[in-house]
Amino acid sequence: MTAAIFVSASLLAFFAILLLHVARNPQMFFGRYGRYHRICGGALLAWLCVGAADAAGVCSLAGNYLAYDLILGALGTLTTLTAAFEIGKNHKRVKQNASGTLEEAATTQSEMLEHAFYQLLNLAQIIFLHALPLLPEGAPRLAAAMAVVAVWTARPLFPVNSFSANYATKSTAYTLIGALYRLKKYQYLLYKHLLLHGLNASLAADVSLFASSTSPTSLAATPVWRLYWTCLNIAYVHEFFLQTLVKRGYMRQPMMLGLNQLLMAVSTYAALRVLPSVHPLLAALSLALNLARRGREVSNGAVVLGAAAALRSLNTS
Repeated sequence: MTAAIFVSASLLAFFAILLLHVARNPQMFFGRYGRYHRICGGALLAWLCVGAADAAGVCSLAGNYLAYDLILGALGTLTTLTAAFEIGKNHKRVKQNASGTLEEAATTQSEMLEHAFYQLLNLAQIIFLHALPLLPEGAPRLAAAMAVVAVWTARPLFPVNSFSANYATKSTAYTLIGALYRLKKYQYLLYKHLLLHGLNASLAADVSLFASSTSPTSLAATPVWRLYWTCLNIAYVHEFFLQTLVKRGYMRQPMMLGLNQLLMAVSTYAALRVLPSVHPLLAALSLALNLARRGREVSNGAVVLGAAAALRSLNTS
C-alpha cells in the first residue's frame, strides 16, 4: 500500500468514525440553543465530507473547485462566528488547564473569534490561488499576493491565544495533551511560513520548485493541493467539534485525542507534499522576519514578496 493510498484511507477512516458518533446522536444538530451554529455546523460537516471524498479519490469535483472553495470558506467563517456569538458568550469564565481544544472543558470565546480570522485568511489565500493563472506574470501577481498579506491588517481586531500557554503549565507539560499542543505549534509555523507566506510569494513570482504557475491547471486544482486544503479546513473546525462531542458525552476523551492524532498525521503528510511548490529561501526569510519583527506581519510579508521579485529578476536575467 503506497503512502498516498494509506493517507486517503486514514482520511476516510477519520470521517467514518466521526459520522458514526454523529449518527448515534443526531439531536446535536437540533434545538433552539445555538440554532444558527447548529445549522451552519451541520452544513459545513456535510460540505467537508464532499471535499474529503474528492481528496481521497472517491468522487471528483474537477471543474468545480472554485465554487466549492468559496462555499467552504463562507461556511467555515459563519460556523466559527455563530459559535462565538451564540455559544461562546457562555464560555467566558470557563476554568481549564489550558486554553486549547484538546481539553475536555469548553473552549473560550476568544479562541472561537481568533479562528474566525484564520477562516478569512484561508478564504483570501484560496481566492488568490484560483485567480493566479488568470493574471499576467510579474506585478499583477505580486500585487494579488500582497492583497492576501494585507488581510493581516485586521489581525489586531481578533484575540490572540498563545500555543505555549497550552503546554507550559505543570498539569500539561509532560502529558500527551502537552505533546500534542507542541506539535500543533510546529504545524502552525510550517503552515504560516511555508504554506502561506512562502507559497504565495513563490507562486506569485513563479520561482517555486513546482511547475510554472502559468500552467493551464493551477495548483489549487491538483490532487496534492486538494488533500492538503481539505485537511487544513477539517483541522480548523473539527478540533472544536470533537471537543463538543466529548463535552456532551457523545465521544470519549481518548477517542477524541486519537482522532486528533490521526488528523495531525494525515495533515502533516499532506502539507509536506506541497512543499516542492515553495522556494526555501522565501520561507526561511519569512520565518526569520517573524522572529526578529514580531507582530509586523504586513511589512514582513511585503519584504518576502520583494525578495520573491528579486529572485524572479535573477532567474529571468
